[in-house]
Amino acid sequence: MILDRLDKLNKSRTLRLLLRVAMVFERLFGNLRTLRWKLFLSYVLIGIIPIFVMWGGNVDIVESHLVEQRAGELRSLATFNAAELGARNYMHETPVMRGMLDRNLMAQQESRQAWIMIVDNMATVIFDSLETEQGNTWATAGVMQALGGTHHESVGEDGATILQVAPIFDADGEVEGAIMIAHVVDFGNLIDNINSTTITFITILILAVLAIVVVMAQWLIRPMRRILASADMISKGQLEERIDIRGRNEFSALGLAINDMTDKLARAESARQEFVSNVSHELKTPLSSIKVLSESLLHQGGVENEMHREFLTDITSEVDRMTDIVNELLTLVRMDEVELPLNISSFNLNRMLEDVIKRLRPLARQREVEVEFADFKQVDIDADEMKLSLAISNLVENAIKYNRPDGNVRIVLDADNKSAFITVADNGVGISEENQAQVFTRFFRVDKGRDRETGGTGLGLSITHKTILLHKGSIKLTSKEEEGSTFVVRVPLQAR
Repeated sequence: MILDRLDKLNKSRTLRLLLRVAMVFERLFGNLRTLRWKLFLSYVLIGIIPIFVMWGGNVDIVESHLVEQRAGELRSLATFNAAELGARNYMHETPVMRGMLDRNLMAQQESRQAWIMIVDNMATVIFDSLETEQGNTWATAGVMQALGGTHHESVGEDGATILQVAPIFDADGEVEGAIMIAHVVDFGNLIDNINSTTITFITILILAVLAIVVVMAQWLIRPMRRILASADMISKGQLEERIDIRGRNEFSALGLAINDMTDKLARAESARQEFVSNVSHELKTPLSSIKVLSESLLHQGGVENEMHREFLTDITSEVDRMTDIVNELLTLVRMDEVELPLNISSFNLNRMLEDVIKRLRPLARQREVEVEFADFKQVDIDADEMKLSLAISNLVENAIKYNRPDGNVRIVLDADNKSAFITVADNGVGISEENQAQVFTRFFRVDKGRDRETGGTGLGLSITHKTILLHKGSIKLTSKEEEGSTFVVRVPLQAR
């Protein structure tokens, strides 16, 4: 790591200081690739860079403003002096009177730190505050412009030199000369003072920003750390772990989503364990019966043929029961596959329901239950005929099995322009309200003893529910104890 290399290069006080600063930052923010460090860096860039940009820009603005202000002062001074000299007839005054005006100009040179020069209409210098160009010709562009009757102003490219040249008019309005004022701008001390004050202010502001950023980074990361800690516990199998939700923001929404996901995982795990337990129990019961019957045949000598046949019949019945359980489990396993294909074909739903009822009429007659079928229109549908037929058969068979003698089962077919609706209603024993939400759960039985008598495995409705969902349909149950149950199945007419 960088810190290890810096430790090896610990040869000077500067490097040791950098090492300490880096260690502090690493202690505060850990790995520089973490979200906490990224947040910190983002806030620093957003908060501090504009300060430096504004600082540099403001210094330039202040300096430009000062130059412009000084130029305005010198322009007014040149214009005033030009008017004064014109009014006093400076070009034609006696040396005594001119000397008084010259002393006034020298005083201005002292106070303004400016170079003042006066030239006549031939550009000959007749007054020089520095006394270096007296009597010389000063025919610069600015002077010639002023002698032409126009005020001249110029500022050097570096903003350090300001030149003002104003024409001097006589009483008749004729140009008889010009006054030039040159000034070298020196705002160094002022700018240094401004910079010093600004640096102090920026330093305090940066420290305040850093402190606020550190607090905000910690504040923003704290809920994420709680979420990560809980998520880590959940990933290790502790499904009872839940995230403590505080406030209403994106982190709380994430926490709620993870808690909801954990609840579903816990329910799935509970269902899995219950499923395994139920499978074990369902298979253990017929196996136990087969073992008891087999041992009875083995240990009882001279068993009569009639009893022998009865025992074998019971064994065969238990084997058939185990076969049904295994087959239905295999059906559920196949339906749990993500990409379970449906063998879609077009067929007449009326005919399919008639076939289902025809197969189950012997069971209905045996239990003394009347089965009725009503269809309001001919319905053609695109679906998996075999799977859908099995699903509806399970509903009709349950309606017959869990009915009372002289009971009634009514199957109704209807459709609109998008879906077919199949209603299977009975007036049997019904299902209590608290059990209705679990009827599609695998191995769930309202009355386990009664299901043993009817031979149910508790998987039929699970298969029906899964089949309808595979067809992008829905199934709804309404029931009341001792009054009967009604299942309404909706299946799209066109496969999607």
